[in-house]
Amino acid sequence: MKIIVLEEIVKNFSKGKIYLEKEINRVLKRIYEDYAIIRRALIKYGFIERTNDCNSY
Repeated sequence: MKIIVLEEIVKNFSKGKIYLEKEINRVLKRIYEDYAIIRRALIKYGFIERTNDCNSY
């Protein structure tokens, strides 16, 4: 179930585009107030990747 929800959420982002953390947060805030938990799940399940410096995705 969680994977299905994350698959829908990731549709809000353009494939191949690099996003700043602020941009990711802005999109996720519209979906759920605890946007950080969604962002972490997207990373954990491989839907998005984060750079080593944690500034872009």
